[in-house]
Amino acid sequence: MVQYSYFPGCNLKTNAKGFEETAIAVSKKLEAELVEMPKWNCCGTVHTMTSDNMMRRIAPVRVLSRSKKHIDTLEEGTTKEVVTLCSMCNSTLKIVNHEVKQNHEDLEKINYQLEEDEECYEEDMEVKHFLEIIRDNIGYEKLSQSVVKPLEGLKISPYYGCMLLHPDEAAIDDVEMPSVLEYLVESLGAEVIDSPLFKFCCGSYHIVDEEQIVDTQVGKIVEAARLRGANALVVACPLCAFNIDHQQKIMKDKNHGKEPLPVFYFTQLMALALGVPLKTNHFEDHHIDPKPLLKELGLTGKKKS
Repeated sequence: MVQYSYFPGCNLKTNAKGFEETAIAVSKKLEAELVEMPKWNCCGTVHTMTSDNMMRRIAPVRVLSRSKKHIDTLEEGTTKEVVTLCSMCNSTLKIVNHEVKQNHEDLEKINYQLEEDEECYEEDMEVKHFLEIIRDNIGYEKLSQSVVKPLEGLKISPYYGCMLLHPDEAAIDDVEMPSVLEYLVESLGAEVIDSPLFKFCCGSYHIVDEEQIVDTQVGKIVEAARLRGANALVVACPLCAFNIDHQQKIMKDKNHGKEPLPVFYFTQLMALALGVPLKTNHFEDHHIDPKPLLKELGLTGKKKS
C-alpha cells in the first residue's frame, strides 16, 4: 500500500462530500491511499493575478510545508507529493509552488511569515491531482482489473473546465487533446462521448451576481454533450459540478430547460465500478438525481436481465 499526503480543501468537507468519500474509498482499493493531512488551511483559491501577491502565497506555501511534515509520519517510501482532488486547489498549489521555486527571495520572505512551530518550506514538494496519480502511478490497466461492475450503458461526456488544463504551470494534460478522463471512463467500462465544449467555461463565480451567464454557459455545455449521445457528464471540479448540476435544475424549473443530464465526479464513477457502497457517493446531495439513470441501466442493486 502506497500512501499519499492528501490536501482536501474546503469544498470537499461541505458541498462535495461524495467527491471526497469516494476518492478515499477507491484509493484504498487501488492501494494508493489518500491520507488526509492532520492540519491544513484553505489554499486561498483562486490564485491571484496581481503583480504584488506575496501575502496571497502564504496560505498555499503553508499547505506545502504542512504536507511535507505529514509525509514524515506516513509509511516508508512515501514520495514528496501532496495530492489534491479539487481542480481549483490543484491549480493554486501548483502555480505557487512553481513561483517560489523560481524566486528564492520571495520564498524566504514567505517562510518568515509562517508560524513559529512550522517548518520553513524548502521547495522540494510536488503537487499532484488524483487524476495524475491514477494515470501515472496506478495505471489504467490496474484500474480496469479492479472493476467489479462495468459501467455498461453509461455514455459519459468528460468535462474538464478551465483549471485542469490552464495555465501551463497547473495543467495536468494536453490543453487541446486531453485524455486522462477519457481513459479513466473507458477503464470503468463506460462509453466516452467527446464534446467540443470540454473546456468551455461553466460561468464560474458569475453564479453569484450574473446567473443568466451561467444559464447560457451550462445550457451550451449540456446540449453539446446531449446532441452527441451522452446520458451523463463527468467532472473534477466542485464549482463546475455545482454550476452544471444546480443550474440544470433551475432551468428545468423555469420550463426552459430540456431533460437534464446527471453530473458525476470521476471518483463516484470509480466507486460504482469498484463496488464501493452506494451511500458513499452522497447522491442525495445532487440537484439532478443520477439514481434513476443508474437503476435503468442496472448499475444499482441487481443488474437488469
